Amino acid sequence: MAGTLDDVAALSGVSRSTVSRAINGGSVSEEARRKVLEAMEEIGYRPNLAARTLASGRSGVVGVVIHVPPEALFQDIFFSGLFHGISEGLAERGAGMMLWLANLSKEQTLERILGMRLFDGLLVTADTLDDPLVDGLVASDLPTVLIGHRHKDRSASYVDIHNERAAEQVVDHLVSRGRTRIGHIAGRRGGTSAEERLTGYRRAMARAGLSSEGLVYRGDYLAHSGVEGAAALLEVGVDAIFAASDTMALGVLEELRRRDIRVPDDIALAGFDDVAEAASADPPLTTMRQDTELLGLEAAHTLFRLLNDPEALPQRVVLPTELIIRQSTVGSIAHAKAPARDRQRT
Repeated sequence: MAGTLDDVAALSGVSRSTVSRAINGGSVSEEARRKVLEAMEEIGYRPNLAARTLASGRSGVVGVVIHVPPEALFQDIFFSGLFHGISEGLAERGAGMMLWLANLSKEQTLERILGMRLFDGLLVTADTLDDPLVDGLVASDLPTVLIGHRHKDRSASYVDIHNERAAEQVVDHLVSRGRTRIGHIAGRRGGTSAEERLTGYRRAMARAGLSSEGLVYRGDYLAHSGVEGAAALLEVGVDAIFAASDTMALGVLEELRRRDIRVPDDIALAGFDDVAEAASADPPLTTMRQDTELLGLEAAHTLFRLLNDPEALPQRVVLPTELIIRQSTVGSIAHAKAPARDRQRT
């Protein structure tokens, strides 16, 4: 016979009210939540979702809005990791998910979501400075957490990384290696993360007394941008390239290899994200690590905090990043786990 709430409390060693808060996404320590989840699994306890819905007035369904083409959800490493983290976070609370991709226009998607009145809350990717879909959802009365953010909107809850500071660290590292003509392959124009990483690049260059004039190529985070950006930057002369995504950095590496340009002897190369392919590249890629699964998981946790405290102030969660030094910037002395002095968090 499946256990009861009291059985879960006894087995996990916490109070009945703590068990209730853990199950419903309330404020408990991560250690207590872990013990409760383990106890639930051990005795086979399953919350009565129908009863909870009637008692709370909630549907138990969260809307997840990732406005990208369906194929990008699993082909793009960032979005696949993000989706996995979101799924884990919702599963922890027994919440259902309705996923919205770019099958419809942003205006149509906004109209459908607001017209359904089905969701307890929303998780929304926000990486565009001007986005009618994000604007409309934030302005609605639905609890909403953005993944990414826009500085002009101080009322929204979001989970993000500090893109500017992270980009500065990458450039500071390249400068420390004696590089003075550092080119940057940026993300698409108008993208929040792309603009912030570009700002961080320019700030670090200026602080080092180096010019960034003519050393920026606009890409779109995809590999072809790395190939094209590398070709353009080689024309103006660079001794290092910082690409705003690992996918673009791997495209740069492909183009440099095709031209028999040695990395890092002739040109140092750094990326951003620390995708799985970065460590296995030839040479292994120096990059700024961000945990995309944690980004999705923390976004789900943040939404449940809002749902359990509707009067709470906007939740702003900035997750750490870590500079991972590999051979593409320091040569053969580097390895997958760099010395402590080269492993920096922000």
